[in-house]
Amino acid sequence: MAGGSLREKHKRRRAEQVLDAAERLFSQKGYEATRIETIAEKASVAPATVYNYFATKPNLLMELALRHVHAALPERRSFIRNLPDDPVEGILAFERLLAEQAMRHLSRECWRVIMSAQYLEPDGRASRTGARLNTLIKRHYIRLIRTYQQRGRLDPTVDPVVLSELIVGITTFQFGNFVARSSGTVEEMLGQGARNIRFILSQILREPAATPV
Repeated sequence: MAGGSLREKHKRRRAEQVLDAAERLFSQKGYEATRIETIAEKASVAPATVYNYFATKPNLLMELALRHVHAALPERRSFIRNLPDDPVEGILAFERLLAEQAMRHLSRECWRVIMSAQYLEPDGRASRTGARLNTLIKRHYIRLIRTYQQRGRLDPTVDPVVLSELIVGITTFQFGNFVARSSGTVEEMLGQGARNIRFILSQILREPAATPV
């Protein structure tokens, strides 16, 4: 038992070394220009070890994306626990947080690979990972929308799941367009998203309850 536990810890530590090396190289050299052999050398492991842990470079990138998303969860949960009073302001601020987190560690090129996986390998591991990333965001949005419904700021008859899918679908499409181009800024992307979100929410917003005199 102890031997198995030590082996697992060693394997996890080596995998983290590989991910750390890949992150640095993807940032410095770019995703396409980085070879598995270079990652292995940077991580001080054999190339076979990298292939054994991750099988392919896209799988390694997906694992890196998952690591960053899990590291970002406390920040997202803290935001949702302390939402602004106005639903539009809250959703726009959450979109800004998601964009900042996405670009904090991974480049446009990396996100382009991640988002194209569902079309290039619809049944592959990379595509499944991309779906997991989207599911996490939808869950956050469901919680956010329900909070505003409980506060009386959004129509309580609106299905939070459907509304979340609509918002995430539109904003994911816009993010995909953003990473597909070499030009354009995050601010421009968020500005376009703001127009769409305001339109979506325009018919379901509720004014705050009046404070008794």
